Amino acid sequence: MTGRKRKINRSGGLPDSAEVVILGAGLTGLIAARELLRSGARDVLLLERGPRPGGLLKTDRSAGVTIDELPHVFFTRNKRAAAIFREMAGPVYSYRHRLGVMWKGGYVDFPFQDNIHQLGLEDRKTALRGLLEARFKSVPAGPRNLEELAVRELGGGITDLFFRPYNEKLWQTPLAGMDHKWLAAKIRLPGAAGLADSILGGRRAGRGDAAPHAEFVYPKRGGIESLVEGLLGSLKPAAPVCGAEVLKIDARRKTVLTSRGEVGYGRLISTLPLDRAVRLAGLKECSGPASRLRATRVLCLQYVLSGVNLPPYHWIYVPDPAAPFYRLTRADLINPGAAPGGHALLVECALPPGGANRAAAGLAPRVTAGLVKLGVIRKKDIKTLRAYDHFPAYPVPHAGHGEDVPFCLRRLEEAGIISAGRFGEWAIYNMDHSIEAGISAAEKTLS
Repeated sequence: MTGRKRKINRSGGLPDSAEVVILGAGLTGLIAARELLRSGARDVLLLERGPRPGGLLKTDRSAGVTIDELPHVFFTRNKRAAAIFREMAGPVYSYRHRLGVMWKGGYVDFPFQDNIHQLGLEDRKTALRGLLEARFKSVPAGPRNLEELAVRELGGGITDLFFRPYNEKLWQTPLAGMDHKWLAAKIRLPGAAGLADSILGGRRAGRGDAAPHAEFVYPKRGGIESLVEGLLGSLKPAAPVCGAEVLKIDARRKTVLTSRGEVGYGRLISTLPLDRAVRLAGLKECSGPASRLRATRVLCLQYVLSGVNLPPYHWIYVPDPAAPFYRLTRADLINPGAAPGGHALLVECALPPGGANRAAAGLAPRVTAGLVKLGVIRKKDIKTLRAYDHFPAYPVPHAGHGEDVPFCLRRLEEAGIISAGRFGEWAIYNMDHSIEAGISAAEKTLS
């Protein structure tokens, strides 16, 4: 791919065409552009709907704070992704995670299923009964959904105590309506011997890490958006064009119609939500599968406090259905400079997409009241409170995920569109996966 002089569309300030057009300047789109430029491409156009690039990687730096709008830490066993993160984000803090579960007026160490001995006697009995029932009960050879996997591996007791209420709150979907294959990449299930240790309080040597984020890093300067800024610095010839919303993709004519004009392309990478991409491309055969793709909306409340009453966990899971939030993150423990002279607490609430804006409107007072009632904060200690509404936040791994997503991806590929990233592939991606998705999209384009 060689550079060429672009003819500018006067109405919207966009070129008439580009050899490669990338839709969406989140992490995957930025990485794809970086890799293309590093490989010699020069005619790359990156289009972003929002006012600034970065996708979910945004940091509030107002009033002397440095607090992310949604909690992020970086963890991986992928050396290539780790090297890119450190190069782009700069110096980092390194941590061994400390995690907890808010539980009946107190706290239990996370993973919950590894620490049943910390529960009261009746809850331990419930866990043991469920485990024994699962071992003696006839179950299907292979789990058909997340509920069947949880009951088979953890027993009905642990499933109903923690696994069901937490995950149904997070995903806004019943366990029976979710695929289970994604779980293996998120947490290690303990097995029968591990559960026996968990209930009785024993510890086996060589258990390994319970989750991939057991060791994580975080930028020392600028919050998580420092990663975005590092990437933007590497894209000087192809800075993203913001405020360009995609209205239509014409794969036959190889054009993209945006709110700032029409652009022709040689190759197209889309990091847009998969359901939106197939709709914009007019792929009617995907209407059924795309209609089943769901994502949660997350309202993240950012508290700057003069005092907070929590154990020194980096983040805390909240399974109680009565609490309107599913996770608390101590941003000040992850980033010591987050709120100089105070504390920073991020509180995440998951909402279904339908009617979520109405639900979110009255949520902040309920969350504050809930935190006060639990003794986590006092109203007089709140210095500032900001709310950030994220949609889509998490693609839901619905029961038909394994068929619907590949079908849509194949149809886009047949139309000459590479769909990549967390939302482009409708996958539960961490930052390292999104980095690899951007590299893969660039490689496909170059080939």
